[in-house]
Amino acid sequence: MRTVEYNSPREGLKSPLATRLFAIEGVAGIMYGSDFVTVRKDPDHPWQLMKPDIYAAIMDHFSSGRALIREDSEADSSAGAESQEDSEIVSEIKELLESRVRPAIQEDGGDLDFVSFDEGSGIVKIRLRGACRGCASSSVTLKHGVEGMLTYYIPEVTGVESVGDELEAQANRELSKLEAELNKG
Repeated sequence: MRTVEYNSPREGLKSPLATRLFAIEGVAGIMYGSDFVTVRKDPDHPWQLMKPDIYAAIMDHFSSGRALIREDSEADSSAGAESQEDSEIVSEIKELLESRVRPAIQEDGGDLDFVSFDEGSGIVKIRLRGACRGCASSSVTLKHGVEGMLTYYIPEVTGVESVGDELEAQANRELSKLEAELNKG
C-alpha cells in the first residue's frame, strides 16, 4: 500500500478511521502507510489530552475489521503513479526516492512525493507529507539527506526543493475569505 494522506475532515471522508480521528479536537492531518498511522495535531492542543482518544479510535477501528479506505475511493489513492513518458533521469530519481529515501522517511511517520525535475537547472521538486510536513528538521532531511543522495548518484541533479501543496494553500485562502465574510455580517 502506498501512503495515503488526508489534510482535512472533508478529505478524510474517504476513510472511516480518518473520519473518526478528525472528530477528535486538535487533529490536523492523518497519513496511512503500509504499517503505520501518522496523526498530525494542531500546535495549540497538547498530546497528553489527545493521545487516549486517538489510541482508542485506532484500536477500535482495527479490532472491528472494517476497511481502512472505502472501496469507492481506492482509485483516488493512486496519486503519484509513474508516468509512461519519464526520461531516464526522472526514472533514476524516482527509483532512488522509492528504494532509499522513502523507507527512511516512513520510519519517522512521514513520506514524500516526486513533483518534478527541471533538466535546465537540475532542481528536483518534492512534496513532504505526514509527519515530515511540519517537522522542524525537515529542511535538514531535505538538504543533507535527499539532496545529498540524489546529487551523489545522479550528477544531473544540482539541488532539491520542497514545494507546498498548491491546492491546500488555495483552499486555505478561500476558507479565510469565507470566514472574513461571515464575521462581517
